[in-house]
Amino acid sequence: MRTFPLLLSLLFLLPGATFAQDADIVLRNGLLLTQDPKSPRATAIAIHGQRILAVGTDRSMEQHVGPGTKVIDLRQRTVVPGLIDTHAHAIRGGQTYTFETYWYDETSLAAALTKLGRDAWARPTDQWVAVVGSWHPEQFDENRAPNRADLDQAVPNHPAYVQYLYDYALVNSAGVEALGLDKPGAQLPQGITVERDANGQATGHLSGGIAPFNALFARLSQSTDRYQSLKAFFSDLNARGVTGFIDPSAGPPEAYEPLFLMRDRSELTLRAGYRIPAVINGGEAEWFRHVMAYRPPRHDDGQVAFLGLGENLVTAMNDGVLMAPGFKPSPEARSELVKVARFAAERRIPLEIHAYTDDAASAILDAFELVARDHDLRPLRWSIAHLNTGSDRTLQRMARLGLAYSVQMGPSSRPPPSTRPIRPTLRHPRRPSVPPWLSAFRWQAGPIPRASASPACGTPSSITLPASRWPVCAAKTTT
Repeated sequence: MRTFPLLLSLLFLLPGATFAQDADIVLRNGLLLTQDPKSPRATAIAIHGQRILAVGTDRSMEQHVGPGTKVIDLRQRTVVPGLIDTHAHAIRGGQTYTFETYWYDETSLAAALTKLGRDAWARPTDQWVAVVGSWHPEQFDENRAPNRADLDQAVPNHPAYVQYLYDYALVNSAGVEALGLDKPGAQLPQGITVERDANGQATGHLSGGIAPFNALFARLSQSTDRYQSLKAFFSDLNARGVTGFIDPSAGPPEAYEPLFLMRDRSELTLRAGYRIPAVINGGEAEWFRHVMAYRPPRHDDGQVAFLGLGENLVTAMNDGVLMAPGFKPSPEARSELVKVARFAAERRIPLEIHAYTDDAASAILDAFELVARDHDLRPLRWSIAHLNTGSDRTLQRMARLGLAYSVQMGPSSRPPPSTRPIRPTLRHPRRPSVPPWLSAFRWQAGPIPRASASPACGTPSSITLPASRWPVCAAKTTT
């Protein structure tokens, strides 16, 4: 009875005795970009479960092919490592993906309007068509934004809605009628302002902010099949190499249900991480205590991961899409953030917080530094998102605390040399000569090390510049 384990041990020591594990899947006859400097290219890969067994030549993978192995001929197609988007509002944004019209790849306003009109003809006349961001007037040959007359001509019979960033939105004549803007008591989300002409008639121009415009668009897109739209969006992300994302703030509880249902039906095609935002204004610390009472600090089932708090932790500390200096949160808001941060530190909860401006980031760091007197923040995976006007001093303060920097390639990034420069606007002044993300990259040997990123689809890419203990940085492109 003792001889078998001895013989088995000796067998493993025999020269040439190899016992390759059978793979579940073998991909062969392709071009694999491994990201390994020592062996940057291969033709085949063997996979077992969620692990890569081997990467190499077609012949070397044959030892991993067993009776149950699925072998796929790539026919010289290229295989790249999956991209993970660390800051994408994919859960909420994906639920209206099939409803929206996208202009990000249009080079003329005329073509963009034609595309909007074509989408309108495919819908009943009482349904809206909408362009919700992902465009800029200066991307068009005409070098201007559409006006109401343009929308009326392109979409004469359907209500149409075109939103520029979170600065303003424009509706056509059918949209003015559908919203009742020229009637007494028009019901609009709080924070939406209707521009009127000298006769008191609505011009179709609406101003607002992040929350008001999100609330208005949620109303306009009610006819969308949100589950199927989210499936289509995830499929499109997969087609562009995205295999995972982190949504820092998807909104109210009902926004997460399509994602959870997709997971339960085994129809989820990528890994989804999410954070919980505060959905109240005031008393956020107590609200988070109730929400987290029966939750672990983080939890990952392999498909859906709960990754803590974000992106709106204290509503009055959120500077929205402000780019100019002058954001001054109240003492009460600052105190509330200290309470939230202290609770998160005590419970070891990861978090990400929004800051467009250096002023907002400075106020946030004031709160975090107070908490850091009693708690080591470095293992907690805390990060600040955007930071479009961040200073070197702010980056240095973040580094001392061990915070990460989640970058969205927006107004502070440099465009490719071949693109036409975009003129600054009142709310989006000219970007700094050295963007904060570039300053962080230059600290190659410092506490915020270099991180790599690769755009994958849709909108501006993002990078996470992690503290020295973080194992992963990431890439972005969506919504």
